[in-house]
Amino acid sequence: MQTYFTIGQLAALFDVKIPTLRYYDEIGLLTPAKVDATSHYRYYSTAQFERLSTIKYFRALGVSLPAIADFFAARDLPKLKQLLHQQQATVAEQLATLQVIDQRVTARLTQIEQAEQAQLGVPQLVTLAPQPVLYLRQAYTAQDDIELVIAKLRERYDLAQDVFLGKITLSLSVAELTVGHFDQYSGILLAFEPGDQPRTGQQLLPGGSALQLTFAGTHQQAGPYYEQLLTVCRDHHWRLRAAALETALIDYGITDDVSQSVTRIQLPITT
Repeated sequence: MQTYFTIGQLAALFDVKIPTLRYYDEIGLLTPAKVDATSHYRYYSTAQFERLSTIKYFRALGVSLPAIADFFAARDLPKLKQLLHQQQATVAEQLATLQVIDQRVTARLTQIEQAEQAQLGVPQLVTLAPQPVLYLRQAYTAQDDIELVIAKLRERYDLAQDVFLGKITLSLSVAELTVGHFDQYSGILLAFEPGDQPRTGQQLLPGGSALQLTFAGTHQQAGPYYEQLLTVCRDHHWRLRAAALETALIDYGITDDVSQSVTRIQLPITT
């Protein structure tokens, strides 16, 4: 019966990469049974098999190497239970994070699909749900650098370190709408997406009736569509009740092809 196994043989038996076994040796997690003093070749005995199996088991559970080493230092039932409970809590956190990511991916796909399927240039009466947002009152025109304004918003609400994309929406006041200044925006909003955590300073945009229009183009082409929506409002004697919301559903952040840009305007109204 073979007594010792080279590192290559051990790697093949357990489907572990040789550099991984060398690293385990370096950190004292799995030391060879003996090392040839001349060639420095590592040799392992069957005594290391059980330990390597345990390491692989813990790694399959996502347990960190330091935690595995901590277990081996104690190697008793209470320590094992503690390690598994800790890993269970870690997995629960990871699942919650993945759920948030899934919600965000779903929301973004829905936004893109809505943009692709929208009836372009057709006003629609819709009901808006209440929407949590962060708002920055900042004068802005369609010709300005919106990234600078977004950077200011992130700085104000300390979002620099957050994985918090949100949906950028421009706000056009009733006063500017009334006088036909369709490129003189009064502020910028970062709309919360599913899974986003509440933030200090957030506001809630009330829901309600709105006249909505989706068009092919960017903020620079929005003017005629505001005119169209206002005409519909006048024809139906609908009154503007809040600032217009203008959102790029597909923009340069998604595609370099400007011809694919899609923007949505929502006018909150009282019917």
